[in-house]
Amino acid sequence: MAVLAGLGLAVLLAWSVGTRTGTWRDRGRWGLTVLLVVAGSAHLVNPLPFLQHLPPVVPGRAFLVAATGVIEIGLGMALLGPAVWRRTVGRVVAVYFVAVFPANVYVAVAGVDVDGLPGGPYPWLRLPLQIVLIAWALWCTMATTRRTATEPE
Repeated sequence: MAVLAGLGLAVLLAWSVGTRTGTWRDRGRWGLTVLLVVAGSAHLVNPLPFLQHLPPVVPGRAFLVAATGVIEIGLGMALLGPAVWRRTVGRVVAVYFVAVFPANVYVAVAGVDVDGLPGGPYPWLRLPLQIVLIAWALWCTMATTRRTATEPE
């Protein structure tokens, strides 16, 4: 739920400081950018919760957590790149969300206590939110067409 709340707050922030000509997709893309950069930075500043998402048998867990943090920051910044890249970047972000999904499944199935996250049913409730993030990445990077008042319908 914290992820969804964070995404919502990021979109509201992007909406409040955005231009009047920006679309909801633009604001959603900015929101996703903020979410990815903040989450990626958290991987680097406080890696423990992210280490807890990986089974102890995974080799190089600390490196993997740091690498995924850098990847998230890079993907977030790439969302702000040229419009010609956006659809591809959105697909890459969606694939990334699919790739990290098994870590969330591990936490739910193994009943892992993750520092800073509530226990109980929360890990199970987080799983469907991954679908929301995937859909968000694809939606906010879709091409938009704007029709002016002088263009025919």
